Amino acid sequence: MTDKHKLVVHFHSANGIYDNRSVWFWLDNCEGEDFPLVQVSSRESQSTIIFSREKSFARVDSANRDVVILGTEAEEVNILIRNDDFTFKTHEYRVRLYQGDNDTHVWIVEGDDTVYYSSQAVLTSTAHAFHDEHAFDMAVRSTEFDKKWGYSGWLGYRYSPLATEFKLWAPTAHTVELVIFENSTNDSPIERVISMVRGENYSPEHHEINDHGVWIAHVDGDLHDKAYMYRLDFTAVNSVGEENANTEEERVIHTSVDPYSRATTAGGERSVILSDEKMRPDDFEVSHGDDASWRVDNPCSAVICEMHIRDFSISPSSGVPRRLRGTYEGACIRGTKNIDGLSTCFDYLEKQGMNYVQLQPVASHYHHYNRVGHLQYNWGYDPTHYNVPEMSYSSNDEDPVSAILELKHMIQEYHNSGIGVILDVVYNHTYSSVTHPFQLTVPDYFYRMNADGSFADGSGCGNETASEKEMCRKYIIDSVMYWAQEFNVDGFRFDLMGLHDVETMNCIRESLDSLDPHILMYGEGWDMGSKLCANDKAKKNNAALMPRIGFFNDNVRDAIKGAEVYGNLKNGFVSHEPTESILAKAVLGSDELNPYDSPRQVLNYIEAHDNFNLNDLLIQLQSDDDELTHIERIELANGLNFVMQGMCFMQLGQEFLRTKLHPTGEDGEITVADTLRAMNSYNAPDAVNRVNWDNISLHRETVDFVRSLITLKTTDDMFAYDSYEQIREHVYVWSAMPDTGILGFDITGDDKRYRIIATTVSIPAHNVLKDFPGSHLVISNNALRIEKESIIDAYTLAIFEKIIE
Repeated sequence: MTDKHKLVVHFHSANGIYDNRSVWFWLDNCEGEDFPLVQVSSRESQSTIIFSREKSFARVDSANRDVVILGTEAEEVNILIRNDDFTFKTHEYRVRLYQGDNDTHVWIVEGDDTVYYSSQAVLTSTAHAFHDEHAFDMAVRSTEFDKKWGYSGWLGYRYSPLATEFKLWAPTAHTVELVIFENSTNDSPIERVISMVRGENYSPEHHEINDHGVWIAHVDGDLHDKAYMYRLDFTAVNSVGEENANTEEERVIHTSVDPYSRATTAGGERSVILSDEKMRPDDFEVSHGDDASWRVDNPCSAVICEMHIRDFSISPSSGVPRRLRGTYEGACIRGTKNIDGLSTCFDYLEKQGMNYVQLQPVASHYHHYNRVGHLQYNWGYDPTHYNVPEMSYSSNDEDPVSAILELKHMIQEYHNSGIGVILDVVYNHTYSSVTHPFQLTVPDYFYRMNADGSFADGSGCGNETASEKEMCRKYIIDSVMYWAQEFNVDGFRFDLMGLHDVETMNCIRESLDSLDPHILMYGEGWDMGSKLCANDKAKKNNAALMPRIGFFNDNVRDAIKGAEVYGNLKNGFVSHEPTESILAKAVLGSDELNPYDSPRQVLNYIEAHDNFNLNDLLIQLQSDDDELTHIERIELANGLNFVMQGMCFMQLGQEFLRTKLHPTGEDGEITVADTLRAMNSYNAPDAVNRVNWDNISLHRETVDFVRSLITLKTTDDMFAYDSYEQIREHVYVWSAMPDTGILGFDITGDDKRYRIIATTVSIPAHNVLKDFPGSHLVISNNALRIEKESIIDAYTLAIFEKIIE
């Protein structure tokens, strides 16, 4: 967040009087200050109040009359419009300040008590002299707006060495210019400016040709490696088509990158044109259907390992050469080892046997810098360019094509090793609701808005995209298909999927099915936001409405390990919480916990990037444990994650006690701040988030135990039934009494039977095997004790196998 912000007050007088008017501004329990209004057009006057959040109180800076010092916690201020002696004053308005890096603009209409946050929303005020009830239709009457302006054809650019064609959907713009630069650097001068032409076809019933909201340009010549932008004019016009701008400064001009950018200059400042040939590495192949042999036929046999490109190899313990650490290339280099000579990174994943990796966001995201200009760590959930690979993970973040080539090379290497690549995609919000190309090209359309022009914020990130609107839905589908077709991606994890609508998610599934039905889809089905009806939300308890789309199973996550929710801790089964009955339902596919349509919709997990790692949570919950007990709890939790019916998800490192509790206190103490950072490390430094590959040396037995479970899950169909009919036929839970600390169940196949025991108490093996003669132990984290003393220790997972004659 920058130090200085602006509150810009736009005032519209009902009778056109703007002389002797000013803004009276105050914070709660503070004296007010006066700021003059200056008439800027025939329809409004403005006052700009610059403020800082560095101080703990409000005042006017004596050195700069226009700077108001606000407390760091100030989220709202108060204003009214008045004359010099208060004989004229308006209603007192409560203004919400924008909490990002952009200025706050508000519109006040004399005679209307509403604070408006959009120049289009304010025109719906009946007190406005230029009242237009349809001015905000793109936000609040989107069905009618979509019918009139929707377009289903291609958008972006289409390149050939002889000419390039551009299409931009911007129905509310009055004119659009295409600005082409001489090359693909940020300081490149303008080469030419081309006036784009609005499409001529109006066909609301046939959106494939309904291009009257599309701006088109055909440019001769070879434009490869040239940057471009769009310049859009939104200057208001009156009822006879005359612009309401008296000077050039009053014009409303937006300069924007292309929402459909495939590549950008450094920092994402300009879009870049690239030839298809230059975007494809020599060794890269796109394969779907039977040719994509690494994609599983049955999603329930998937073991998905979550990783972050930077965290994966940034530590010296990764053994990756320094210049490649934290990059796409570092994520696929072979032959890396830790200090003890054990395989790390790509070789480690291959050895462990996971059949998928899920990459935390690799689409271009907003870059945060500290006060001295250094790039700060960020997970990447601040999306800016949805179709552009993040350039900071490439070997040359100044070159628009490097990230594309290196990410494709990485994906190919994983495919060559039989590992699918899933992308974590963040279509539910954008980092900025002011400077994102969505807002710059079609203001107030791509987001869910309130009637006053403010942004709905179900994401908690300042805005939420309106996936239910036709062109937002089209954009998301186009983007997903671009990644699947251009980068040969094998699946998609949708961040905050519950903010999207059911129809959009089903449309994405249908589109991917046309390419390859084996491409995976799952997401966070949390119930978020209030703008969609309950039945329209892509949330977990609407799973039956979205066949073949998976959902994170947080019910079972919490039942196994416990949880940290908004700072509150609770125990799970491995800490003796009586959750046996929940786990019994999970063993049977969790359809009694949530209305799933099939087991392939169930994504079981105990750890992901959010909240405490498993290791760190159990340190908090069971601080008195000795080291052995602590490790055994972790092994039991891991074991349970693999034997539940459904898909299996894990975060890289949960099998070797990965921690984010990085001590910064005196003498290596963990401070309160360290603990809070471990709970939510989205912007914590590398010391917190990086993977310490030396841990695999310290916890070899746990790593080996998890590897054996991965093999079982990915190769034995008895742990991956894909229908509830099969589960009910083959899986039988024989022990799940609350407070016993014992979960026991059998899985019976055609020629063998498994008996699985998970226990938090020590029990004689005979007690649970007396009706299971002729069996042998195949997997356990405490095999020696079972085999030598016939005791199943507390915090043990044991899997016995019996051949059926």
